[in-house]
Amino acid sequence: MTTKIGIIRCDSHSANCAGFNCFPAIRNKTGQFEHYDDVELVGFDTCGGCDRGKSDKIMAKATRLKEKGAEVIHLGNCLIGNCPVGEQYLEAIKDNIPVEVVRKTH
Repeated sequence: MTTKIGIIRCDSHSANCAGFNCFPAIRNKTGQFEHYDDVELVGFDTCGGCDRGKSDKIMAKATRLKEKGAEVIHLGNCLIGNCPVGEQYLEAIKDNIPVEVVRKTH
């Protein structure tokens, strides 16, 4: 069964990373993608940039991914591992958008 996913990554880190670890993880079914039968990537976006802990930008990005068909949204390692408000963003999406949210990608 194909699962439609979207990925949200750190805007600051996006200048140095074009998904160099996320895309191979999808292709090779490693990391957080190992439990999917098949993956269709519907979008690969950034959080929208640091917003001092406000969730508005990332919520808009997650809503757009959901509208484009994402059944699951992964928050990239760069966002969850490095962002001081990454967990706050994760909870905001979980609390406000009817979509499964997964910590990390690879």
